[in-house]
Amino acid sequence: MTFELTILGCSSAMPVHGRFMSSQVLNVNEKLLLIDCGEGTQIRLSEYKISKNKIETILISHLHGDHIFGLPGLIGSMNLVGRKKPLDIFGPLGLEYYLKTVFEISESYLGFEINFHTVEHNKYTKILEDKNMKVYSLPLEHRIPTVGYKIVEQDRLRNINPEMIERFDLNYQQIQAAKRGDDIELDNGNIIKNHEITLEPKKSRSFAYCSDTKYNEGIVPYVEGVDLLYHETTYLKNLQSKAQERFHSTTHDAANIAKKAGVGKLIIGHYSSRYKDLDLLLSETREIFDNTELALDGKKISVKC
Repeated sequence: MTFELTILGCSSAMPVHGRFMSSQVLNVNEKLLLIDCGEGTQIRLSEYKISKNKIETILISHLHGDHIFGLPGLIGSMNLVGRKKPLDIFGPLGLEYYLKTVFEISESYLGFEINFHTVEHNKYTKILEDKNMKVYSLPLEHRIPTVGYKIVEQDRLRNINPEMIERFDLNYQQIQAAKRGDDIELDNGNIIKNHEITLEPKKSRSFAYCSDTKYNEGIVPYVEGVDLLYHETTYLKNLQSKAQERFHSTTHDAANIAKKAGVGKLIIGHYSSRYKDLDLLLSETREIFDNTELALDGKKISVKC
């Protein structure tokens, strides 16, 4: 049962110091979501051996170039390799217009359907649910409408105690019913309470993506307790005033959000090109929230079952 984040790009504004712009892939039980798509995304997908045509859903945070300029090229490549299955793309108002304009003026004709979903940027809401996960939008504060995302694994079935299967001679239908939480009626008419034959299910895993945003405690209730929190960390704390002016966050901003929300692990990224040594940002973030890791191109972060 996979729940793994792969960083494709961690830089802000432009590629620098071997870092590409913002993009990540989240694998939830072999269903792949692409989160943001800066320039170079499809190169990283190829380098890290992630099939572009296995991506079913794309989540875009906002329409700044370092988060979307890789999208037309990626879609074009999907088309060139013969993609047929539909692609769902979520993002703020204007994303559909942007992509359709690029395709129209370049006379690009796709052999698969794109389903566009406009996401309201100023409220927390569930935007997608399937058998694997639920996806929520998060209101962020940036210079243009910007959305964060929270992905939560679907509730797991209860685990049945193997000894009980043999003891009560349970058939397949009874086992599946017990996993769903039902009490079981045996052939002799006796009722076995569910808690007597099952074990508590493991906790559903979760990830929240807070793209470009200034410090905003309003998101704390929405990301509370997530296993992984990605929060942009463009600047060191000595540039707090610049961060506020440009609607970005510092190391201490990200760390304080993680601490207040009680998350399991913090991933920082979207580094300013001025920083070559990222350990400076890491050590400063850990002053407040110790369980912090750097987002680095190619890095994988897993949440175990």
